[in-house]
Amino acid sequence: MSAEYGLGQVIANRELAFAAPDGTQSPVLLEIGLPRRDPEGPDWYCPYRITGHPGVVDRVTAIFGVDSLQALQLALTRLPGELRELSELSESNDAAGLTFLGGTDLMLGGEGS
Repeated sequence: MSAEYGLGQVIANRELAFAAPDGTQSPVLLEIGLPRRDPEGPDWYCPYRITGHPGVVDRVTAIFGVDSLQALQLALTRLPGELRELSELSESNDAAGLTFLGGTDLMLGGEGS
């Protein structure tokens, strides 16, 4: 698929904190867009974006499903794993990683999220 998928209307967001090796903190924003029909086919997609983390290129990721509910559910299922990978990347670079409300549980429902 060659289409560029924009974020569009944001239906949910969460602000996390990234702690750098020097102790400074910066916001990391997670945004989930409204699921929409794929312009190139019969499926639906749910866009999401993670910004503010030094290990992430600012881009929109599109997760596909057979309908809007499945696309949203698959995006929500994918996010904890992607954020866990970012936390592990942070820790390997001597950073404290990602936190939410001061704790390491990002409260996204995934194992270890």
